[in-house]
Amino acid sequence: MMRVPHRYGMGRSVDADAGGAADLQTDVMRFMAILALCLVVIFALVQSIPRPVPTAPEPVAETVPPESVREPEPVSAPVAPAPEPTPEPEPEVVVLTRSPAPVVTSPQPVVTPEPMPAAAQPPTPSPPPPPPQEGFTLQFESDTALTRLVGRNAIGLFALDDTSTLRMSFNRGRVSFWPASLPNAYHEMDPGTVPDDVLRALRLTRGGDSRVTWGVALPANMQRELDAIVREHRGGALYIAGDGQIRLEP
Repeated sequence: MMRVPHRYGMGRSVDADAGGAADLQTDVMRFMAILALCLVVIFALVQSIPRPVPTAPEPVAETVPPESVREPEPVSAPVAPAPEPTPEPEPEVVVLTRSPAPVVTSPQPVVTPEPMPAAAQPPTPSPPPPPPQEGFTLQFESDTALTRLVGRNAIGLFALDDTSTLRMSFNRGRVSFWPASLPNAYHEMDPGTVPDDVLRALRLTRGGDSRVTWGVALPANMQRELDAIVREHRGGALYIAGDGQIRLEP
């Protein structure tokens, strides 16, 4: 009978080595897993910590030398401006000068001019004649001449204004006015030469004292005489006489 060599011991040694390596590998993997888990926890904790907010750097106060520091000026309430002082008049400066010494001279004889004889004196020029009057004024020679010519209807005397025309009549020594139509042609009479009784009669007729124009209407023969005088002269005072004659006084 043959004895077979015992091999169990070698077999167990190989298995034991294989089992120890496996255990070591398992321990390493566990350690790595635990380490990874710790790293994950630490990373999560780090992420949960709030980050500090960046703040602006505090300004650095500049050091000012004491000489340049000025105290703040006090603020006062506004004050109304004071009136400007009236400048005082400058005093007059009197300059005193020394007058020169008087010069003594001998008195001179006073010569009185002798009057010139009357024959030697130049004649006094006479004033120039007044210039001839430009234009004509018409009036009657007298109040009697006016009433006589009006009473005979030789002429017509009218009181004219913007609204009415009144003609004068003279009957039995009484002056009156009555409405009439405007004459075709008339000559304006100087108002200052109208008699007072004619003015009073006009006031009674009109009921008041109003300004009117006095016009004289002449017949054909007196009109021709008047036209001839006006053509030959440049101006003057025209007078109508009681007989109807017209004369010119420069």
